[in-house]
Amino acid sequence: MIEIALCDDNADDIAAVRSHAEHFAAELAEQSIRLTEFNSSAGLLEHIENNGGFDLYLLDVMMPEMSGIELAQAIRKRGENAQIVFLTLSEDYTLDAFSVFAAGYLLKPPNRDEFDKVLLHAVGTLAREKSSALTVKTKDGLLRVPLHKIVMIESFNHVREITLTDGTKLKTPSTLSELFKQLCEHENFYMPHRAYIANLDHSVGVVRYDLLMVGSRRIPIPKNSFAAVQKYVQSYFFK
Repeated sequence: MIEIALCDDNADDIAAVRSHAEHFAAELAEQSIRLTEFNSSAGLLEHIENNGGFDLYLLDVMMPEMSGIELAQAIRKRGENAQIVFLTLSEDYTLDAFSVFAAGYLLKPPNRDEFDKVLLHAVGTLAREKSSALTVKTKDGLLRVPLHKIVMIESFNHVREITLTDGTKLKTPSTLSELFKQLCEHENFYMPHRAYIANLDHSVGVVRYDLLMVGSRRIPIPKNSFAAVQKYVQSYFFK
């Protein structure tokens, strides 16, 4: 399911985009799409605060109170790696779109062919990112964390803490098994202990009875599974 948020203060433009989105969804057989409409930036931000973010944002550039560019900046400050497409009457905002890493822009009223082209590109990018990122539920909403930035995940006191390469620590109520379900198809993610998930790309070796991680972190290895852990890690290192 691809969650799309449309924010525009013009009812006619909302109707036009809704029609294009319905047509696009019908053509995109491999993915289901849900479009949620907002007629103000405040309404969208309140929804995000209470329910988490979207995969794709279609934002009108010229809106009262907060422009689409300012709204996109607020979304990016939340740490969201969503796709953003601007709806605009002028190409003058192209540089502003680059500043918030927008996927593109559509001139209003949007042409159906151009709409399909821009959204197909955005959906393709989302599909690639979803296969190489971990979706994390935090107190601030849903975040997508690139897999290569994850060093380790540990579980303690009913909270999971994700350590990233830059030292950032993210806390999530998701269970370790829920997180590992997203990661298990990647052989570099391994559970040497029932309370830990390690990214072996950030491991520096195995000593009795610890898996050594970058930053001098250590993950304890149960004695009865040390041989199996050592064998898996050595196999991955030599591969």
